[in-house]
Amino acid sequence: MIQTMKFLHVVGVLAVFLFGVSAKAQEVRLNPETGQREVLQYHLGAYGALSINFHNAGFGALPGYPSCCPEYNDGTTVSPAFGALMEIPMARNWRMQLRLGYSTMSGELTDRRVIGNEPVLDNGPVPIGSRRDIEVDYLLNASMPMVVFEPAVAFKVLDLFWLYAGARGGLLLGNSFRQSETLVSPDGYVFAENGTTVRNNLTADIPDAQTIQLHAAVGLGYELHVARDIMLAPEVRYFLPITQVASVDWAVQSFQLGASLRYSIYSPVDPTVIYDTVYVRDTVIVEGSSDSEERIALIDSDADEDRRREGDYEYRTITITEKYSRSVPRAFNPSINLARGRVGPDGETLGLDIVQIRETDVVESYPLLPQVFFDDGSADMATTRMQMLAREDVRDFRTIDLARDQFDVYHNILNIIGERMRSNPSTKIALTGSVNNIGGEKNNRTLAQNRAEAVRNYLVDVWGIEKNRITVSARLLPEKPANTESEDGREENRRVDIATNDVMLLETVEFRDRDRAVNPKAIVFSPSIVGGEDIAGWSLKVSQRGSVLFEEEGAGLPGKVTWQTDGDRRPKLEDSISTVFVVRNNRGAKKELREAIPVDLITSQKAKSTQEGGKIVERYSLIVFDYNSAKLNEANQRTMAVVRARVQPESKVRIMGYADRSGDLEYNKKLALRRCEEAKRVLAVPDEQVTVEPVGSDRLIYDNETPEGRSYCRTVQIEIETPLRD
Repeated sequence: MIQTMKFLHVVGVLAVFLFGVSAKAQEVRLNPETGQREVLQYHLGAYGALSINFHNAGFGALPGYPSCCPEYNDGTTVSPAFGALMEIPMARNWRMQLRLGYSTMSGELTDRRVIGNEPVLDNGPVPIGSRRDIEVDYLLNASMPMVVFEPAVAFKVLDLFWLYAGARGGLLLGNSFRQSETLVSPDGYVFAENGTTVRNNLTADIPDAQTIQLHAAVGLGYELHVARDIMLAPEVRYFLPITQVASVDWAVQSFQLGASLRYSIYSPVDPTVIYDTVYVRDTVIVEGSSDSEERIALIDSDADEDRRREGDYEYRTITITEKYSRSVPRAFNPSINLARGRVGPDGETLGLDIVQIRETDVVESYPLLPQVFFDDGSADMATTRMQMLAREDVRDFRTIDLARDQFDVYHNILNIIGERMRSNPSTKIALTGSVNNIGGEKNNRTLAQNRAEAVRNYLVDVWGIEKNRITVSARLLPEKPANTESEDGREENRRVDIATNDVMLLETVEFRDRDRAVNPKAIVFSPSIVGGEDIAGWSLKVSQRGSVLFEEEGAGLPGKVTWQTDGDRRPKLEDSISTVFVVRNNRGAKKELREAIPVDLITSQKAKSTQEGGKIVERYSLIVFDYNSAKLNEANQRTMAVVRARVQPESKVRIMGYADRSGDLEYNKKLALRRCEEAKRVLAVPDEQVTVEPVGSDRLIYDNETPEGRSYCRTVQIEIETPLRD
């Protein structure tokens, strides 16, 4: 197998090299009839030969088959060989030849030996056994037809003969053999074991036969031209074996006498073309679309060519008749209109003459969760989600500058505490570190202590709080632990709890703002264009006092465009809203339409003076319940007192209860209802003023992948809407 792979590799490399070389080594002849040079591409043909096979044997028996022959003599047989061939020129005196055909290594091996003292029987009426010296003929007849592939390189010597060198690979089509041992003398005797003159007579496949037979090949040939493109080449070839026939010492070399008949394929060389061209042109001026550029375009062309070849030159006279169109663009001046409207209750578009902005006073309150959560096994503040300041940045921190976002408030809880403790030097806090008491945190009070000290160190080192105002302690589970059986609960137990002697230190963070609501919440722009067949694109920009509120653009003719006015970039001023609608063509020419939308700004003061129903909206996300609890603790009782004081007889109160993802949905909704009812009971507001909405965990209002997110989900949110009074 290794020899076979090497042979195929050599053949492949040789073929690639020779094909590449042949492209530069083509033979050229002159055609006397046309006067043109022709290039030899290749020779195609067939060959036939008489193959003389020389079997060189060094064995007496094939493996697995009985034989008494000591060693067969070499044998010679004659057989036919034939096939197809292809020759490719590489240089003047070099060619590559490929042959595919049929041959055979069939042959006959014989031997005659005298065997002494062999048991035999006489061939009389009553066989009598004896031992005699006998003479035996040994015969092994092998049948090995094969398909052969022969790549070779030919070199011309003495400008007369072609010398070939290459290889032959043969695929055996069969590998059977027939053997026998025949008693030839003395007459009248047979073998004792079978009573006949022949023994070990059998037919089978040659064991361990090499399916691929490889030979090195050399040869010599002489070419005779029998016609213009036909050659007859007598030749002799010799094949030296590279592989054995089988696992025994048995090889076959061959000598072939034969001839090949070849047909030469030529093709004319590409002529050198000499052109003579005559142009006839005509131009028509037409008016194009407004988006077209002034250009000249070929709209029709007809060519008449006259060819004349002389030897390797071809003379071409081409007469080309062309018709051109010169396109002149017309002016870009479409008629455009931009209607605006609002969406009606049934989805229809209604007219819009003015945009109304109504100002509302909004109070939003965010509770402080007095807990700092740590990663498993860690007391490093960097593993928390706390917002850490540098010491030099403390002077610029103001709680009022925080985003109106519950998590932004929570992540700054240590900074809020630091700011409040600096403002009130008598305030003291107690920090209690705890662990989840599982795995590496099992009974690890040291880790709990380190967590409390890490929080204290931040307040001391960054905010400059006196160390004697902060006490630290450690325990295993928190005083009010979360569910220790769940991963969420264990995560919530890895924390530091913050307590204080001053209830104002952990008071909710309250923001007072004025919100401006826009009516309508969506404005629909409906462009209409006359003469806009060549519009390539459009854009719409809405702005107020130079500030862009909305932008949209598109390709081709525009359709309806909707502006959601309640987004981040909403109009907030009394100035009119400016719209700029622009259409353009492919040449960059533009046509724009500028319009203004009147604005009616109803401030809180204006609403009170005109009896238009101004109001103040107060939102309190302030009640954070303990795990699986609906009870208001002391801190929440104080907060509820503040909320209760804000409720006026004409106020409308909405109480919404939530839960985290722990537990099933039905249980969480019931838990949320209990929390709402508890808040309602404490508020002591008449039923007609209160709406209760127990949401539970049907809608998670915060990310439950963090412990603070789950804690803030265990809440009741209260919204108070109170009309403004003079």
